[in-house]
Formats: sequence, structure tokens, C-alpha cells
Amino acid sequence: MIWEAIIDFVFPKVCVGCGIGGSFLCKECKNRLDFVDQICPMCGEGSLMGWTHSRCKDRYGMDGLIAIYEYQEPIARAVVDGIKYGFNRELISIALKDFRFETGECFDFLIPVPLYFYRENWRGFNQARELGEVVGSKLLVPVENILERKRNTKQQVMMKTREERENNISGAFVVGNEWKGKLRKKKLLLVDDVFTSGADMRECSKMLKKAGAEVVWGLALAH
Repeated sequence: MIWEAIIDFVFPKVCVGCGIGGSFLCKECKNRLDFVDQICPMCGEGSLMGWTHSRCKDRYGMDGLIAIYEYQEPIARAVVDGIKYGFNRELISIALKDFRFETGECFDFLIPVPLYFYRENWRGFNQARELGEVVGSKLLVPVENILERKRNTKQQVMMKTREERENNISGAFVVGNEWKGKLRKKKLLLVDDVFTSGADMRECSKMLKKAGAEVVWGLALAH
């Protein structure tokens, strides 16, 4: 208790939304977070409950996407950026506190979208893994690092077109050797902090489906 008080004194908690001291996300800012309308993960257009449109179905494509907040909304962006660039893992639990997940699917594993090893080492953690741990504890589903990122890629925000993003991420992910042959008929939930173009998750889905997965959904803190 004393040690926590010392840490709070040296590194005071400040709300990422409004700058008021006391917590990383104050009650008022948390209440202003609006849930986002769901989209089809394959085309990006609106979709009831996040299901992939029938016209967008693909053998190796995603089956749906659960997104929670709107990334363009200032407070949601501040939360995501605080996690991603401010290295604040506490914000994940705060943003998802009292949040309940009902997907309609019984998933076998939650799978974080992996970072390249030196990027994760530099940050000190994979925010997708941290998010997965919180969600997994709510769904009572184990979190496993089934995918590996075998090469670094340029940041997707640097790519101007969807084609450039798809080409940039193509072949970046592989299923770990210890999981090969173990994913047949499995239902999997991919987890990442932000779903923007969706190229990362779609590429991950392709590799998991090729490895035998039956269902692959995505979950993102924001899109």
C-alpha cells in the first residue's frame, strides 16, 4: 500500500481523456465512450452484429468482427494511444471493466495478433496479448500465442491503398510449429487493439484457416 502511494506520488495518474488527476480514465470520460456500429471485416461496410456478409464470404476469410469503440472518437483514441504508445497496460482493464462479451460462438482459443520480436521487446509487451488476457478471463477461454510474426513490416498507416496494405502484410505470419496439426475444426478468436484496414487480421485468418481452423472471428478494442 505504501509502495503504491509512493509510485502514485512520483508518477501521478492522469486521465488520458481530460487530464484530471486521480485515474488514467476518469468516470466522466469513461461514460462518454460510445460503442461503435459493427462492420463486416472483409469489406468494412456496416454489418449487423459484425457478421461477415454472405457476399464477402471467403474460404480463408474472417467470419466476423467484434469492435468495441470508435477509434476516431477522441477519448477512445486517447485510450488506445495510451496503451499502444504510452505503454499503459492498466488502461485495458479500465476500459473493459464491467464489459460483458456475448459472441454466439464457443471459442477454443483466443489468439493475439503477434508483434515482430524486437518491436515487442522495445515496448515491453504485446498490447493484443494484454487485451486477450482480459477478454479471455471474462469468456473463460485460454489465450495462446499460436501465431508468429516471422518478418517485420512497414507500419500499415504508411500504406495509402488497401492493395498496398495487403501486399505489405502478405506472408508475415505463420502458425507455430507446435500448433501445426492441432487446429483442425477449432473455433478461434483473434485479438488486436485496433482494426483499421483489417489487413493484419485477414492475413492471420488466412493462415489459421489453412491450418484447419473452422471459424475465425476478430475482436478489437476499436475500429
